[in-house]
Amino acid sequence: MLFFSVILLVDLITGQNPQYWENGIFQTAHRTVEIQGYYEMMSGSRIYYPESLGSIPQSAVPCPVIVFGHGFQMGIDRYYSYGEHLASWGFVVVIPTISNPFLVPEHFTRARSMVDAARFVSSLNDSAGDDFYQKLEASKWGFAGHSMGGGIALLASDTFGLIDTLRAVVSVASPQTTPATNPQNLNVPKMILTGGVDNIAPWDEVRAAYWSGSPPPGCFAVITGANHGYFMDYSYFWENGGTATITREQQQITTKKFMTAYFERYLHSDQSAWNYLFCYGDSFLGSPGFDLAEVNIDPLGISEKEAVFSGNRPIIAVPNPFIFGCFLSSPDGFEIEIYSLDGRLQKSVNSDQAWIPDASVEPGVYFAVVQGQIALKLVYIR
Repeated sequence: MLFFSVILLVDLITGQNPQYWENGIFQTAHRTVEIQGYYEMMSGSRIYYPESLGSIPQSAVPCPVIVFGHGFQMGIDRYYSYGEHLASWGFVVVIPTISNPFLVPEHFTRARSMVDAARFVSSLNDSAGDDFYQKLEASKWGFAGHSMGGGIALLASDTFGLIDTLRAVVSVASPQTTPATNPQNLNVPKMILTGGVDNIAPWDEVRAAYWSGSPPPGCFAVITGANHGYFMDYSYFWENGGTATITREQQQITTKKFMTAYFERYLHSDQSAWNYLFCYGDSFLGSPGFDLAEVNIDPLGISEKEAVFSGNRPIIAVPNPFIFGCFLSSPDGFEIEIYSLDGRLQKSVNSDQAWIPDASVEPGVYFAVVQGQIALKLVYIR
């Protein structure tokens, strides 16, 4: 029997890394627009963007486009802080006034409205004279939303085949849609956040609706003490869906932290070891603010196993430059293969050896595969 452990050497991380829970480096502004969708006019929609001297600064260009969907019977003013926060990180964020369903949810039409909002903003990149002209990365979209908004973001991924544009979805406290979203069709990278005391969108129902059986990559978490209403900038007691044991500020900081990290990874191509920690690594899986956290990345077609500490034989070098190290105890010899995330074999060693990367090894995420069955995460920095 093999026993594994993954340990975090926190002293290797410095304050030079981005702090996703804080505002980014850009000042922000917003504009109000009318968006003509296929099914409806989305009047009074708001677009947030990084701003300097009245326009998007060149240092932010090209800006990916994020659409943030609002909740059932909720106005977009409940989500302004999300637009401001993400815009400060260099995204252009549209919060469309998608109509609220009454009696019959009709989530399909509202998912289409989300796509229409993304297309509208992206079209401004080609609109000469517009402040966004040639400032957007029009083929890089992210969808996000709370409650109904998060559900239609996932339904849009399931339904509209956005393989050339939609790069990631972050869904927050979202009940199942009508028609139902099929989690097996959610091939887009997805982060699904839920509340531990949310009785409007109970976490186990959300997990069954969108997470169970969904393909990699993705991650799922239950925020300790979070209710439904505190994900919004304001709410009334009858909208909260449970009594939160954390403050609204704490709940939103947690949400914005992991949401920003995820969009940084897939829209700004941040493949750093630091970013990995907040999307799939120890800062996500080991967050003290989560009741439950799960990831599904499976880059080599094998199951990644979380570790149980036992034994004291090091098989991978654990001091600098590694963030993660692993130990193994076994009476038998075996071979360890080190792979990069794209599946390329980097090194083969046996149980009596250690892998110490040389100067040719790039910083990033690697996997130690033991006997072709179990993969251990390694994050390497210089």
